[in-house]
Amino acid sequence: MTSAGGEPVGRADGLEAVGGEPVGRTDGLEAVGEEPVDRADALEAVGGEPVGRTDALGIVGRVLAAGSGCVVVEGPAGIGKSRLLEEAAARARVRGTAVVLGRATELDRVAPLSTLLRPLASDGGPLTAGGGPLDTGFGGDGFRVIERVGEAVERFTRSRPLAIVLDDVQWADELTCLALRQLVPGLAGSPVVWLLGRRPLPQQEAVDRLIEEGARRVPLPPLGPEEAAELSARLLGAAPGPSVLELVRSSGGNPFLLEEVLTGLRAEGRISVRDGVAEVVAGGANPVIGPAGGRASGAVELPAGFVAAVERRLRDLSAEARRLLEAAAALRRPFSVHEAAGVLGMTAGALFGRVEEAVRAGALVGEGDRLAFRHDLIREAVYGGLGAPIRTALHREAASVLRAEGRPPAELAEHLRHGARRGDAAAIRELRAAAEEMTAAAPSAAADLMLRALELAHPRDIAPEATRGTAPEATHDAAPLVAGAVRLLASAGRLGEARELADRLGVPLTAAEEAGVALGLAEALKHIGDDRGVIRRTGRVLDRPGVPGRERARLLAVRAHALMMTGEIDAAAEAAAGAVAEGEMFAQVVGLQARSTVALFRGDLDGALRHAERSVELADAAGGEAAHRHPRLWLGAAMVALDRFEEAESLYAVVEREAGRLGTAWALPLLHRFRAELLLAWGRLDDAAAEAEAGLRVAGQLSAMALAPALLGVLGHVALLRDETEAARGYLDRGRELAGEGPGLVSEELRWRRELLGEAAGASDGGPSYGGALAYLIVQEPWTAARWRADPRVVACARDLARRNPGVTSLAAGLAHAEGRLDEAVELYRNAPRPLGLAAALEEAGRREEAFEVYRSCGAAAGRVRRGATGLGWAALTASELRVVRLVARGMTNREAAATLFLSPHTVDSHLRHAFAKLGVNSRVELTRQVLAHEPGQ
Repeated sequence: MTSAGGEPVGRADGLEAVGGEPVGRTDGLEAVGEEPVDRADALEAVGGEPVGRTDALGIVGRVLAAGSGCVVVEGPAGIGKSRLLEEAAARARVRGTAVVLGRATELDRVAPLSTLLRPLASDGGPLTAGGGPLDTGFGGDGFRVIERVGEAVERFTRSRPLAIVLDDVQWADELTCLALRQLVPGLAGSPVVWLLGRRPLPQQEAVDRLIEEGARRVPLPPLGPEEAAELSARLLGAAPGPSVLELVRSSGGNPFLLEEVLTGLRAEGRISVRDGVAEVVAGGANPVIGPAGGRASGAVELPAGFVAAVERRLRDLSAEARRLLEAAAALRRPFSVHEAAGVLGMTAGALFGRVEEAVRAGALVGEGDRLAFRHDLIREAVYGGLGAPIRTALHREAASVLRAEGRPPAELAEHLRHGARRGDAAAIRELRAAAEEMTAAAPSAAADLMLRALELAHPRDIAPEATRGTAPEATHDAAPLVAGAVRLLASAGRLGEARELADRLGVPLTAAEEAGVALGLAEALKHIGDDRGVIRRTGRVLDRPGVPGRERARLLAVRAHALMMTGEIDAAAEAAAGAVAEGEMFAQVVGLQARSTVALFRGDLDGALRHAERSVELADAAGGEAAHRHPRLWLGAAMVALDRFEEAESLYAVVEREAGRLGTAWALPLLHRFRAELLLAWGRLDDAAAEAEAGLRVAGQLSAMALAPALLGVLGHVALLRDETEAARGYLDRGRELAGEGPGLVSEELRWRRELLGEAAGASDGGPSYGGALAYLIVQEPWTAARWRADPRVVACARDLARRNPGVTSLAAGLAHAEGRLDEAVELYRNAPRPLGLAAALEEAGRREEAFEVYRSCGAAAGRVRRGATGLGWAALTASELRVVRLVARGMTNREAAATLFLSPHTVDSHLRHAFAKLGVNSRVELTRQVLAHEPGQ
């Protein structure tokens, strides 16, 4: 680099761009909480020797030394994130850590899991280790692919630590975001370091949650005035004068932007140095600096001066080379020469000279067999400088080229979003097809494509103001698009947008189409636990005449479940019967599930079994979407009520396998809930708690919090049985907060458990609160009747349940217990699979030592004989935790341990988390040392 006078000058340490990203940082970059790190001396001395390193690198170095953890480097484009990540990766390699590097592009949002899979599948990466690439075909279920990826990473790190470096994650696709949300905490015990770089906007819930849970956030601030002035002096070889300082101020302290502007001005001869002071010389058609310009690609506000600087630096290029850059900017990702040639309507050979010219000018760089802009800000500046008609034309040409090359419909659709004209029937079809293809793995991106198709088909009343007012004939295909868009928005969790679109439809819908909209919304509302909303939406459409039988049946089926959960049992029974009567297969399967739950609530256990068995029979015969509803979950619940615990456990194992095969991740929180209830009834408290915790984690990852109150109820009940009253109160209060105080199945369970808590704490108001759910609560825990025997209604209900279900030993034992026939109750409980009932009867009969042994075997406390605090150390590990720890110490992954123990990987993860906390370790290596120290024979 030379000064205006031709003398060499030193570069800022931060401006030796790797991929064009400046890096300058300072000592003292200790990020405390959310405060930006300070920048002291990120600049390199004139002689080239570094005078300081950032403490940001120190933070990363400490995480690398620890062997696991996550760092999120944050800042605007050009601030130095990429260089920081590159240098951190270099340091990791020196430490012997395997490194995989990836960078998201704007098109990743329509390519599920692409941001993560590309680096992991690179040569020598975790997905190619062991002789061949891992099968990451989605099969409709990205959640299971994420689990397979996690297992591959876990295996890889048995022999070598790993650093996963992902830059520009603000553009990561939603499935990659879900993977980060799941894998970063899930692999915390393995030697995996995650280094993420992102711009601060748009907000990303997944990464924000990682920060909330302990990932180190390192915000890189802009250069301060003195630092920016020093950088200018080093770049220009002279002290900055007032005009240069004004330019420095207008650059916002972004080193890359400042360098580009100053270097461009110097190259034009517009920097004058007199008496050691540099000034900007007026001249040229474009402003030197100015206010922020338009937002390029929604990514960053580029100063007008920077855009002008890029234009000046590129204007010496031939017109043909500039056209190449414009085409490349529209492609929005690394591109091949063949693709760029296609967009320009040329042969690839005709572009070779233009490519070489653009590379010599520093605009493009090679990335393997592809080309990319030296820095994405340059691409954004080129793209932002294009007029709207040119952008549209380039995107249309890009779509044609990619279509001819057989590129994925989703990538093609991204160009159609920007290049299609209103009323373009072919573009609408392609956008809709791409949205349908992406639905399973990327519903939010699919919803955006469907909204664009809707905008093209029917801009009036739906599209933004600028696109309204087209001819009415463009609206003929809008109705199914509305239904599809509402469904996709709802499934992506964008319920506010879905409701708004559904409520202000600008096209008339047939009864069938309106039913489709209502079904999409109802499924999503059920997903988040808004059962009242489900009832309102379905009721509104069911009141409309002309709803076809198929749609009517499905609406009734989903409505029945919502009515059941809100405590409207009779209405739920009526809706479920109506759904089944229509004869539509899917509605029959779902309606029979609701009928089984109604029967269970009413204490008709044979009826519950009969309806659930019929639901399974129909689903198995029909397959497809009917099988996706997993009726074996409801059959398992009926089996638990009938004391057929082993059969229920086998059914739940089948559901877990089917969920993986069918790609129905939505069912996992429900599976964990049913399993947790089974294990609680079985007296396996540690496993029940681990299962409930796993369910809460998965529910959070899937944003499916409808089941959280029930899972919290199980955790509260377990804590209560362990005599951990404060923990129990916390769980139950949180569950009540989420479920609300109204009527409903889960609300009744929570009230019942809070009543038990009140009794345990000596704060009961003296009267049990069980509403209309008494029979259901006694079925859940038959010895409840003995606790409330002072109320004659309770004993009468227990008697009625035993009479109507003569083959259920637990109900007979519960009745004997409630009627004070304790010896008989004890013998009956011995022949039933519910040890907590046996312990309660033994304790009341005065056989406390025997009762204590039963309680202890379950992991519970008993009467006056209380279990001690959980404590720390090897002795504090439960039997379930020990089983998991021993298998992990043998080198098993979570999935392998889960298969051995017939548990889910999420449950194994829960046990491991507890073991790590009790033993004070944070890696599998340390855990293995503990096992060998305490059990040398392992």
